[in-house]
Amino acid sequence: MRRTAYAACALSTALLLSGCSYVTPTITEDEAIAKTQEHAEHTLSALPENAELEELSEPSSSPCGNSQTRVTVSVNLWIHGIPEEDNDTALELMHEHWETNGYQILNDSRPDDTFINAKNEEDDFQVATRYNINDELSLSVRPPCLWPDGSPEFS
Repeated sequence: MRRTAYAACALSTALLLSGCSYVTPTITEDEAIAKTQEHAEHTLSALPENAELEELSEPSSSPCGNSQTRVTVSVNLWIHGIPEEDNDTALELMHEHWETNGYQILNDSRPDDTFINAKNEEDDFQVATRYNINDELSLSVRPPCLWPDGSPEFS
């Protein structure tokens, strides 16, 4: 019995010291929503002055991967003020902005599709943009997996 308790204690300590993401505190869900707005505004700064963001829907959270306790938050926005004929230029401006401001481009499906996805190398937030069949530009921002209150709940 003692040997099992020592093994469990040693494993828990090893996980804590290794920075295992399943026990490491994260930002809270509310902090993640605020930070998604920062990433969105930062992206908007790459576009012409008349471009503006409009919430497509309220920020929403959903389970992260197979986890029942960790979540990710999605913020989806329309980008208005860009003429349809300038959508490709807007995509290129965002792509260049992300590349030169600490984002890693994960997916750029142009010219076959209008989708670009990037990850911020500092905080792992992801941004994605595309325009749909109606030539409407959109921007999505989401954080990495997080604990809703910032730390794991042990039962």
